[in-house]
Amino acid sequence: MDALSIGIIIFATVTALLFKFIIYHKICNWMDKDLISGLANGDSEKQQFLTAQLNKMKTDKVKRRLQHQRLTELATEFEQNR
Repeated sequence: MDALSIGIIIFATVTALLFKFIIYHKICNWMDKDLISGLANGDSEKQQFLTAQLNKMKTDKVKRRLQHQRLTELATEFEQNR
């Protein structure tokens, strides 16, 4: 194999890994937004509250599965406190 072939393989591999990383994060963000939209049921105030809580959890580096459980709990608490 010559240097050009190796360069092409390395470029293709790095590009594929980068694409996978970007798509994974976009899909995670879409799922988060969809969950918040579903929990808010069209209530913009509740949606803003849940979005702020999700951003706070991401800042605090809470694990993803715990984020979704906590958002569900917060949505229930929000309705009860209204």
